[in-house]
Amino acid sequence: MKSVANWQFLLAALYTWSASVFFGAVLLDIVYFNAASSALAPAETLMLFSEAADFLLLILALTLLAGMVAVGAAWKVRPARNLFIASLLLVVAEFLAPMLFFSIIETAQASLGFNVGSWVRLTLSALPPILAFLGLWKLNS
Repeated sequence: MKSVANWQFLLAALYTWSASVFFGAVLLDIVYFNAASSALAPAETLMLFSEAADFLLLILALTLLAGMVAVGAAWKVRPARNLFIASLLLVVAEFLAPMLFFSIIETAQASLGFNVGSWVRLTLSALPPILAFLGLWKLNS
């Protein structure tokens, strides 16, 4: 298979890094929320997490932009392009899942007795960097 230019690999690696950072930020947010919600008053918790949400949205915007650039950079290598597109779609799904599936998540949470939303969020944010790493590997091979 034809090797890609250095700039294409660099742009795809930037998205892979950004998706990994976004996963780490979501993981940190979930752990911090569980620890702080039991230790702080509800008003303090709400203020802290609104600031954290703004930071996560900034990282998400950069990840989406880097993802679109990575798809463009890998456009001629079909396996890599498809993996980057799937990764990018999962990033969008992680953003939209709480809004679209709120009632389903709340119902499952009430019936199962544990925080299903955190697990859905964690899973949807863990898969994009994995797919991006695979796309980066396919792009280089």
